[in-house]
Amino acid sequence: MPKTSTEKARETVKKEVRSVPIEKIIDEVIDKQLKVNPGIVEKDKYFEIPDKIVMFYKYSYGSQSRFFKTLKEDAKLSGTKCSKCNFVYFPPRANCSECYSDVEWIDISNEAVVLSSTTVWYSNSEFFDRVPFAMAYIKPVNADTAILQRIELNDKEYAEPNSKVMARFRKERRGAISDFWYELL
Repeated sequence: MPKTSTEKARETVKKEVRSVPIEKIIDEVIDKQLKVNPGIVEKDKYFEIPDKIVMFYKYSYGSQSRFFKTLKEDAKLSGTKCSKCNFVYFPPRANCSECYSDVEWIDISNEAVVLSSTTVWYSNSEFFDRVPFAMAYIKPVNADTAILQRIELNDKEYAEPNSKVMARFRKERRGAISDFWYELL
């Protein structure tokens, strides 16, 4: 008999409760900031206690579902192309933003170019251990729009505009935007 979502959530909680390293890292960062600037926490004004909130939820990707499903199941990028003006969107759109016409799904090339890039110094828990890392606006060769995505610099300090990149995919994907990244060629 398949497990219910509640049973799956309980299993995840048990794993989460045992995984303390990220909390320890966060506590160390907070302690370091407090030593540098003790006034950052207004202890006289507010009474604070440490707490951890674990939330489980499901959400729909809606009209973007096909993009994430294809990413997860086939390790392929997909976008949409306007049936009237032929404008190609990546990430995909539900309708054309140029002429408001319907769009059709197309495959998007893994080859792309960097439009601009930056270094990220703070992140959520998924990338916390990779800080600092690079992000870039990347335009696939067969798209008219760009996506902001993580980029591996391969021992370079930064990605210059017009640098060629290639999409790479996690071996085990879960249907999330972090299932792929770009790598400098």
